[in-house]
Amino acid sequence: MAPRILCAFLAAACAFAGFGGTDADFDFDRRYAGAAGALVLPQGGGDLRRRGGGALRVGYYFTDTVALDGEVAVLENKVGLAVRGLWHLQGFEEFGRLFGYERFDPFVTAGARGWLADGEAGPSAGVGALYYLTDSWALRFDADFTLGLERRVETVHTLAVGVQYSF
Repeated sequence: MAPRILCAFLAAACAFAGFGGTDADFDFDRRYAGAAGALVLPQGGGDLRRRGGGALRVGYYFTDTVALDGEVAVLENKVGLAVRGLWHLQGFEEFGRLFGYERFDPFVTAGARGWLADGEAGPSAGVGALYYLTDSWALRFDADFTLGLERRVETVHTLAVGVQYSF
């Protein structure tokens, strides 16, 4: 079961690694880290309850609109690991025409999440937004779902609110 989680995370990381370019392009100023409070809303008779927890995130921006995000979350009595790609919508010219508000930055995510206690993993997708308080600090809102590929947890919906610091 644990090898399935490892395979899912490696596959997600490899899928997004192509956005990075060469090692010479790696810029430490494109890193970010954050913490969030999370609420789990299981579906399909999963064994997780509607309870809260916390999450720590780190990530790296490959471009102004694409980032790779890693997360460790403690949700109720389970530890979850996630690897996701983030695509920011503010980087598109049409966003400015529609909203014209530079501190609001919506994004969509896709990747994988797994639960260490059960050895279950599955694809994860979601939506979210950043609201920049300063150039470095932002409030972050996330809503995502993970489709479980095993029998114990079918689908898990997660809501998270936290802060993010960009280096």
